[in-house]
Amino acid sequence: MAYLIGIDEAGYGPFLGPLCIGATYWEIADELFHEDVDLYPILEPVVTTTLKDKSRIMVGDSKLAYKPKSGLGNLERAVHPFLKTPLHTFRLWMESLAVNWAEWSAHSPWFQEFDRNIPCDLPSDKSDELKQLVADQLPNLPVQYLGVQVWCLPAHRFNLLLDSFPTKGALLSHCSLSLAQQITDALPTGNVLIHCDKHGGRNQYSHILQQLFPEYLVEIHEESREISRYAWGPTGQRVTCRFVAKGESFLPAALASMYAKYTRELSMDAFNQWWGQQIPGIKPTAGYPQDAKRFLEEIHESLDSLDITMDTLWRKS
Repeated sequence: MAYLIGIDEAGYGPFLGPLCIGATYWEIADELFHEDVDLYPILEPVVTTTLKDKSRIMVGDSKLAYKPKSGLGNLERAVHPFLKTPLHTFRLWMESLAVNWAEWSAHSPWFQEFDRNIPCDLPSDKSDELKQLVADQLPNLPVQYLGVQVWCLPAHRFNLLLDSFPTKGALLSHCSLSLAQQITDALPTGNVLIHCDKHGGRNQYSHILQQLFPEYLVEIHEESREISRYAWGPTGQRVTCRFVAKGESFLPAALASMYAKYTRELSMDAFNQWWGQQIPGIKPTAGYPQDAKRFLEEIHESLDSLDITMDTLWRKS
């Protein structure tokens, strides 16, 4: 068997709230494994690329699936049915899927007591229907979903890591590929394809790949604006890694982006609820630059009394 790993992020641009990086990983029959493999036709009984088809699961760019005014339902239609074990609360979600969550969230008071039931906006009967669809159809297909992991980096952890890198893009590359390394190391022996969205316009990744995968020489196959491709390892254990502009066209990366976005939105709910308790009536924020500055102005006078440091609150750029 061979393996596919898709990685994407949510929350790269905001000043408030976490950076979330998701990765989904899949097993595929050797005879179907090649660099241009497209899972959409293979998984057609289960997935679709359009929100109009309510009988299957829409897997695509999380920016298309989620609009603040329409709620989390479209994301929940994708992220919950694939889970092998149902996760019905925020705390269970983070403890099960978010790497090192207890440690990385320890400096963020908005996460300490927060919890809520999930799914938030997907009716239970529809959730059950889609889970049954996956359970009935997926075992009969030559591709199997193995799991998901998320790196959720609150401001304190983000800032701590950023001190070690020259740019925010370099930090994103390091975290994304560290997540890929963790997953790859845990997979059975086989060929692996790692697919990432391009990071901040960067075209060269060989140095960081060589640091994280030191056992073999990382070969540079292509470095262009559209795609950067690398490979290493012996026959039967070959790892190919590519970075693609608008990489959500690869289904494992598209689903990873949905897990990352869902995790960030739940985290922002925790953030906004906590600040609403401290400053009743404050307007919630999505954390993006312009509104983040408005939010900071409104809470600034309360930071000292609440023992909140800027390093805990505000992500450096």
